[in-house]
Amino acid sequence: MAGVELFFFYLFAAAAPLSIAAINAALGGLTLFFLARLVRGRWRPNLPASLLVAWFAWATVCALASPLRQEALTGVLNFWSWSAFLTATALSAAVRGRYARWASFLSVSMLLTLPASLTEFFLGTDIFHHQALRQNVPPGAVNGYGYFSHHLTYAGSMSVGACVLAGLLLYGPARGRLLQGAGFFAGLVGVATSLARSYFIGLLAAAPVLLWPKGKKRVAQAIAALLLVACALALFGPAAVRARFRALGDMSNPSNAERIYLWTAALHQISDRPLLGWGPGTYEKTAGVYKAPYAQFVKYPNLPVGFKTKGHCHDLYLMVAQQTGVPGLLLFLAFLAAVVRALLRHPDPALKWGVLAALAAFLVGGLFEYNGGDVEVATLVFFLMGLACAPPVLEPSP
Repeated sequence: MAGVELFFFYLFAAAAPLSIAAINAALGGLTLFFLARLVRGRWRPNLPASLLVAWFAWATVCALASPLRQEALTGVLNFWSWSAFLTATALSAAVRGRYARWASFLSVSMLLTLPASLTEFFLGTDIFHHQALRQNVPPGAVNGYGYFSHHLTYAGSMSVGACVLAGLLLYGPARGRLLQGAGFFAGLVGVATSLARSYFIGLLAAAPVLLWPKGKKRVAQAIAALLLVACALALFGPAAVRARFRALGDMSNPSNAERIYLWTAALHQISDRPLLGWGPGTYEKTAGVYKAPYAQFVKYPNLPVGFKTKGHCHDLYLMVAQQTGVPGLLLFLAFLAAVVRALLRHPDPALKWGVLAALAAFLVGGLFEYNGGDVEVATLVFFLMGLACAPPVLEPSP
C-alpha cells in the first residue's frame, strides 16, 4: 500500500498547476489513507490540526444557525480543500521523506503550463472563454491563466510553487537543482503573464521570508532587485503591463473601486451578525442588500454599472468572518499562528523556509483575493502546511 500512497503523493504535485480534477483525485486517494489511520488510531492531531478541526466544528455550528441553513451546510463542504492539511499531517514518514522528488514533479508540471500562459499573454489566445486561437490584441490584453479558468487561480498556484522551489534551491540538496531552477523560473513567468497584482505583492512579501536566514543584507538586496524589475516593467513593459502597474494606487480604477466597496459592504454585513456570521457558502445570497448602495460607484468599460464579483468580497479574512463570525476568524488566525510556530521549529530548512514563503505569498495575496476559496490554490497551500507541520523526517528516503 505504500506504493499506492506514494503514487497519489506524486500525482498531487504533478496535478497542482494543471487540473482540478486530478488534484481532487490525488487528494481523495490520500484522504482514504488518512481515514484508515484515523480509524486505526494511528493519527493524533497536533496543535495546528486541532485548531483546524475546531474551526470546522465552529463552521458547522454557524451553518446550523444560518438564516440559509441548507445552503450553509452545503457550504461547509466547500472547504474540502482545507482538509488537505489534515491529510498531509497523516502521511507516512516514508512518503514525506520524498519531498524533494515531489517538488521535482511540481516543477515539471509548472513548466508544462508555460506554453499555454505565454500563448494567452502574447497572442491573445483565450480558448477557455472565447474559443479563439489568436486575437488581434496587444500583449497582455489577455491575462495568462495556464490551463485553469481564471488568471488569479493560475497566479496563486504558480507563486506558491515558485516559493517552494526557491526554498529547495537555497537550502536543499544540490541534486535536482537544475530542474528546480527551471520550475522556479516557470513560476515567476507564470505570475508575470497572469498580471495578478495581488500576487506581485505576495511574492514581494515572500522574498524576505525566503532570504531571512541569509541575513538582512541579502533581504535588502532581494527587495531592491524585485522593485527594480517592477519599475522596469512599469516603465518599459508592454502597454497592458504598464497599465496594470499604474492602476495599483488608482482609486478610480474599477477593479480597485470594486474591492474597496466590497470590503466596505462586507464590514457592514459582519457587524450585523458578528458572533455566528451568515454561514459558509451564503455570501452571494446575503450580501446583495449590503452591496446595493455602492453598486453605482463601480463602472467597468463596456459593462453595466455594478459589481462584477458575485460570490465573494475579494478578501480572505473578511470572507472567513462573514461566514463564521469573529470567533471563526480568531480560530482561523490561531490556526495560522500555530502553523507558523510549528514551521519555525522544523529542522529541514528547505521545507521550512519554502513553505513559510509560500504561506506569506498566500496570506498577503489573501488581503486582496479570496484565495482560501480558490480550490486549486488553497488545496496546495494547506497540503504544504500540513506536510511541514507533520513530525519531521530526519533521514529522508532516497
